[in-house]
Formats: sequence, C-alpha cells, structure tokens
Amino acid sequence: MCAYLIDLKGQEVQVNVVDGATLRDAQKHPENYQDLVIRVAGYSARFVELDKELQDDIIRRTEHQTV
Repeated sequence: MCAYLIDLKGQEVQVNVVDGATLRDAQKHPENYQDLVIRVAGYSARFVELDKELQDDIIRRTEHQTV
C-alpha cells in the first residue's frame, strides 16, 4: 500500500477498520454506537453525530462504491 501511494505521489491515506454493515446498523440504532469514532478528511468524528448524507458517503467509500 505504501509503495502504491508513493508511486502515485499520494499525500493522504485514511484507514477505518469497520464494515458497511456496522455503519448501517449505527445509522438505524445510534444509541448503540455512541463510541464509534471514524476518520473523516483529516479529523476524527463520532459517526452517529454526522449528518446522514456524510454517513452515506462514508458507507459508500467503506464498501468501495463510486463516490
């Protein structure tokens, strides 16, 4: 991964270790995921405090769909 990033002259990598199913469940049951913290464009945020549009965007990225 590092070599690939260097070859493409990348400047940023964000890694979240959570799957789309967990994030979707957090949308449905936010009371159960108050401690779910993710990285978003250089800062950390509680997933359940983000607006739905941003949550959906993060889920798409997590599932490697087109953004």
